[in-house]
Amino acid sequence: MALDLNNTLHIRCGNDIEVCLRDAGFEGDFLNFSDPFCQGPVHDLPGEAFRDERARFIAAAYHLPLEDVIARQQASYGALSRAGEYDNIVLWFEHDHFDQLILAYILRHINAQQNMPPVELVCVHDYPVLPRFTGLGQLGPDDLASVWQGRTAVGKEQKALGSEVWQALTADGPEALLALVKAGTPAVPTMREALNRHLDELPSTRHGLSLTETLSLRILAEKHDTKAGAMFGQLMLRYEPLPYLGDMMYWHELGRLVEGGAAQVVKDAESWPDRVLRLTELGEHILMTEEDWVAYMPGPRFVGGIKITPGQAHWRRDTKGRVVLTDG
Repeated sequence: MALDLNNTLHIRCGNDIEVCLRDAGFEGDFLNFSDPFCQGPVHDLPGEAFRDERARFIAAAYHLPLEDVIARQQASYGALSRAGEYDNIVLWFEHDHFDQLILAYILRHINAQQNMPPVELVCVHDYPVLPRFTGLGQLGPDDLASVWQGRTAVGKEQKALGSEVWQALTADGPEALLALVKAGTPAVPTMREALNRHLDELPSTRHGLSLTETLSLRILAEKHDTKAGAMFGQLMLRYEPLPYLGDMMYWHELGRLVEGGAAQVVKDAESWPDRVLRLTELGEHILMTEEDWVAYMPGPRFVGGIKITPGQAHWRRDTKGRVVLTDG
């Protein structure tokens, strides 16, 4: 007997649980909506312009054919626009800011539509798996059926929060995001921590590195010559407080560190996981706060709608979570 209605749409930011949902007894349709809003520019633009900006970033950052990215974007955004045709919608997300920013977009989308069916949310912040819980993809069919039992109804408070978060995310300054972190997000409790982690991708007031960049250089400082694949594993299992990156997303981060001279490839390989990296002298000086990474950063970087450009005024975050606008 199916656990869901025949005309249910299950939405997830990835395809990691699609097969297990079938094995668990869910028979509804599945939508992978996984635009990684935690990286690259995120502006509140009209639909086609918004999708075009996102597609161009994804293609360039992850070295994918632009036409393929556009096709996938058209398919996923188009399917989301038809979600109102279903009798029920179930959203499957976890606690990190990759998931939560996509969840905010979907809640905003639902909030803007008329005559939407009932929407339910499965939002998991922890589960007893070893070595640590990093995502729903770690769960088996019985586990997914279990967490589904704890789903909650999505009401006006959740939808309104999605709209508020999206407006804050696409702003060119961090003030609205900071206000949400300070006030809390009781309608979706996991959103607050995710937004706080998102703000940690602003340059540090100490050395100009984002948290992801800081942790990556620390791994190289501790491990010396290290394969990129091993770095990714260490980051996810030991260093990152709220794991959120996929592998292609991480190769983009490492590529920028190499291009800017903070790290170097000492043994090349066709694929990123097999490339061996080393911390450079510049990277050491940056970690010791003797140099500022933003001065060497290879071109602008975005944290949502916030643009960080070398040599221009930009926002930074200190160790106490405060943000300041610097001259450059």
